[in-house]
Amino acid sequence: MIQLLPQDLPVGQPLPWPLHDGEGNLVLGSGSVIPDARDLALVFRHGAVCRPDDMSEAGNEPDGPATSRLAAGPLGLQVGTLLHVKTPGERSRAAASRLIGFIDQGLFVTWPTLGGLDLTLQAGEPLLVRGFSGQAIHSFTSTITAVCRSPFRYLVLSAPAQTEQMPVRRAARVPTRLAAYLVENGVGEEDEAPSAAAVAGVAEHVTTGLARLGLLSDLSTGGALVQTSHPAPPVGRKVRLSFQLRTASLDAEVIVDGWVRSAPASVDDAEFPAFGVAFDALGERELTLLQCFIYEQLLNSTRMPV
Repeated sequence: MIQLLPQDLPVGQPLPWPLHDGEGNLVLGSGSVIPDARDLALVFRHGAVCRPDDMSEAGNEPDGPATSRLAAGPLGLQVGTLLHVKTPGERSRAAASRLIGFIDQGLFVTWPTLGGLDLTLQAGEPLLVRGFSGQAIHSFTSTITAVCRSPFRYLVLSAPAQTEQMPVRRAARVPTRLAAYLVENGVGEEDEAPSAAAVAGVAEHVTTGLARLGLLSDLSTGGALVQTSHPAPPVGRKVRLSFQLRTASLDAEVIVDGWVRSAPASVDDAEFPAFGVAFDALGERELTLLQCFIYEQLLNSTRMPV
């Protein structure tokens, strides 16, 4: 990734590439518009902002909806599940991999990478693996039974052994740094449910300047904590949030409606006011995407045993 400075980003024009934080998490998708200099300062408020250094990979991601239901393998792990992989005794961050298939309780996984580099691995090596099944984070040991390089590089692992699981509570919250567009509606004003027309509506508001840029610093399926470069909307105001989530290597636009709530007393930033948003009932698509994103973030933040 290439670290950026505020002067590297166009204001009022579509971004030529997606923005990531220092850990590689998506902050703002390509094509998004940063309306003004105050919004630009908000994007840089909480740390480094980077762009990918190799945009050629952008077209290699699989097509199709991110919410497709796939068959589950050992421990209930679905194809496409994010896996964290490390060798026993390794004290650095875990490498990232994906489950791409299974047979006879064995696993096919993409080659683990860390910081954009492939790990050096060979057949017979033991591995520590962690993944989320939808109900719990599973940790287990496995052995590399085969190293494959055609038609692409991947590993075949033995059946999971020495398994442990950590249940995840349904109302889990995760710290985030997601940029989102915020559109205010009048209190009690009727509005269409999030849809393709709603996506176009938010885009039009961005063009006309009616949509403000906010930063989601906390997220759950029930709501979010939002910071903006403008005065906070009054408590009770209905708002619509539009943002991009990256789950299972796929980017998806999410639009949710909600109501403004007071920010926690612990949040104190006079320059960029914060407020809570309690989501209305989510559609199945939005709920699934949010759950997948939250669980992947929990997986990222959970330390693996050495």
